[in-house]
Amino acid sequence: MAEATKKTIDNTIILRIAADIIDASDEEVVPLILQLEETLNDAPSNAAQKLRQDVFQLGLLDICYSTLLNSDYRVMHGTWASVGKISQLICDVCSVLQPSSVDDQDTANDYDQGVLYAVDKLLRVSNKLHQYASQMKNQSLETRAEVIRAFRTVLDGLIWLVTAHPWLGLFILQAKSYIALLMSSENDTATMVISIITNFISIRPGIIQELQEDDINNIMDELIYKITATNEIVIASTVTRSILTIIEDNPKITLVLYERYKGLKQLINRWVGKGFDSELKRFIYILDSGSAKSAHEYRINHAATIIQAAFKGYKERKMLKSAHRAMSKLQQKLRQQLQQKVAKRIKDKELEISKRELDIKRRRDMLKSKERQFQALNAIPAAKMSQYFNKSEELAARRIQAGWRGLITRRKFKDQQQHLRQWRAARLIQRCARKFLQKLHSRKAKLEAEKSLMPPGLDDQRRADLMAIVEKFKNEAVHTDKTQDEIEDVLYDIDDILTHYWSCLPNWRRKQHETEALIARIQTDIQLLETAPSLNEVKPEDIDNFICYSQPIARKAREEVMAQLKLLKEPQWKLSSDESESDDNELFPEFPKLEKPKKNF
Repeated sequence: MAEATKKTIDNTIILRIAADIIDASDEEVVPLILQLEETLNDAPSNAAQKLRQDVFQLGLLDICYSTLLNSDYRVMHGTWASVGKISQLICDVCSVLQPSSVDDQDTANDYDQGVLYAVDKLLRVSNKLHQYASQMKNQSLETRAEVIRAFRTVLDGLIWLVTAHPWLGLFILQAKSYIALLMSSENDTATMVISIITNFISIRPGIIQELQEDDINNIMDELIYKITATNEIVIASTVTRSILTIIEDNPKITLVLYERYKGLKQLINRWVGKGFDSELKRFIYILDSGSAKSAHEYRINHAATIIQAAFKGYKERKMLKSAHRAMSKLQQKLRQQLQQKVAKRIKDKELEISKRELDIKRRRDMLKSKERQFQALNAIPAAKMSQYFNKSEELAARRIQAGWRGLITRRKFKDQQQHLRQWRAARLIQRCARKFLQKLHSRKAKLEAEKSLMPPGLDDQRRADLMAIVEKFKNEAVHTDKTQDEIEDVLYDIDDILTHYWSCLPNWRRKQHETEALIARIQTDIQLLETAPSLNEVKPEDIDNFICYSQPIARKAREEVMAQLKLLKEPQWKLSSDESESDDNELFPEFPKLEKPKKNF
């Protein structure tokens, strides 16, 4: 729907709205201007510039100026929002007033004069809104917020115009209306007014250098007053950034600050630690050095000093930390050594005490043994005294001999350990060698067994006999002339017979096994009946043969196993040829034998 509306907008709609505005009363003008603003916003991009130029040429902007300057915004249609929309309409129309190559000089002058006139009127509107904001301090917060919003819209429109016409920035900064806005003490609007300077410098670098000295002094006086007199952190930070931007755009202002504003450093030091220290330190460096270049060098030197101090502090802390670790390790080692010495002393004392106790105990035991011997000697008669001494000497000699033999045996065992180790290693090597030889022998026997099962090779006589048989077969073969279709039919028949053979083979095998089992059972029964004794000669053991089939079946199975073992001793080629011929003849007697075609080669 919006696209269809844009396509139908043309010059006639603008003319109709202009006629309605001229004939309308003061109360009806504002709605018609708002309708015009909506119409221009809905216009297509290819016709937007032409329609806005038509609005300017029809003089509708003069009606907008008079409406904004002569109306009471509090009773206007739409109140404060209408002020912002009308200001946007003015800025929208003036932003496209760019003279083209075909326009003459008079048209370009008219556009420039119109844009200057629009900027002057918008500055007056902003002053009027500023007065309303100052008067409504006791009003509700919502009403005051609407006024501030309308004021911001007007200032944004001015920035938009400067973006389209950069040369307007110089006119706005020199205008008394803008200086009056800077001189105001309203905190809510101060940041917006001050930030205009930064925006103008970013749009048109070098604009501060084009200002006259009186204009620069007026702007700087107001900015310095704001930063020294205000108590708002937002305003102070905005002023600081604006001053730094001005200095970057025109470095000569640094000398003006240094000579014109004595004692400014002491006044702005109260803002240290308020959230914008980096910008504030740059400003203080400039004040101390007297120029931006010196301030930059001073800041670099100061930064280098801080970095060096930080590095030296880090180095000293690292050394102290390492020294602390070294001292801790040294103290730990000293404590360990002292503890080891104390533990060694205690251990030596304990060993000395234990030795003394063992010596005392040994002496006591010796004394006790001596007492017992003395008592025993007193109890022995004098006649047997020599016999007692002989036994005691013999017992002592045995003990000495046992200790000596144990010592000699232990010494010999140490010498025999090497021989024992060598003997065990020899046994292990012999065992491994026997296993290896046994594996070789078994592998050789297996290869010989496999070779014995293989058919014998062909000699010259056998090869000549086979060649004679082949030649005989070739001579006897009858040559038959058959077409390709007949040969294919024969091959298809052979394929069908083979397919039927392989599909029926499992069932035939199973039937063959069942038949053989039944025949074996019948033959067993016949043998039992033939060898059965007469009734007069029957024994209890013979009755079991006719009651249970296990014995005859076991006998028959034993005979079959012996026959199979006998067949296994025959060569493999002989078994395969005999079995294939016998099986085919016994299992499939109903199949016709295929005759070998005789061919003449």
